[in-house]
Amino acid sequence: MRLILIRHGETEWNAERRLQGHADAPLSERGIAQARRAAAFFAAEPAPGLVVSSDLGRARRTAEILGFPDAVTDPRLREMDLGDWTGRFIAEIEAEDRHAYRDWRLGTHTPPRGETWQAFRGRVGAAIADILARAPGDAVVVTHEGVVRATCDVLVGLAPQSLAPLVPGAVTVFAVNRAVSPAAARLLTFNYVSAPDDLKIRGLDHAPV
Repeated sequence: MRLILIRHGETEWNAERRLQGHADAPLSERGIAQARRAAAFFAAEPAPGLVVSSDLGRARRTAEILGFPDAVTDPRLREMDLGDWTGRFIAEIEAEDRHAYRDWRLGTHTPPRGETWQAFRGRVGAAIADILARAPGDAVVVTHEGVVRATCDVLVGLAPQSLAPLVPGAVTVFAVNRAVSPAAARLLTFNYVSAPDDLKIRGLDHAPV
């Protein structure tokens, strides 16, 4: 089977380099366009056996645009809880501590009152295991950058330090062999978008969540 993950389209806070975590902002016009372009990828594919979305609005809206309005929602597929960083601008965090944001991206720093990488990885891993166990065929997961990065770590041992930033609307695909225990996975595609402009990151970096 294939496990196909897609990051939601850009939100207004992503465009402002502002962190969301469990908060939500609507998709930007660019984010809606990204989701529409990604829909062409899924339109060319056989219908998946299971579609699951994060329960946050930006993921659910992306799922609708992709053609999956009835996607099952799972709160375990939410982005990492950023605690006191929720709603803050990346530039403000970097001005206070120039290494904190970078180290958080690498999985070695936890925002005040936020979720640790290991706790986050654990809940994402549990959600992915359930999806793999119950999907009758290929599974599609509409979610957030952090969840895709955690899935890469869980399934194929690629830690955050080994991964480039994931752009909004990007597709990541794993081939999963469920005939063995634990299931064996291979990474087939990472950070795929159909339009070169979608690979452009606003500003010096992008708000990853």
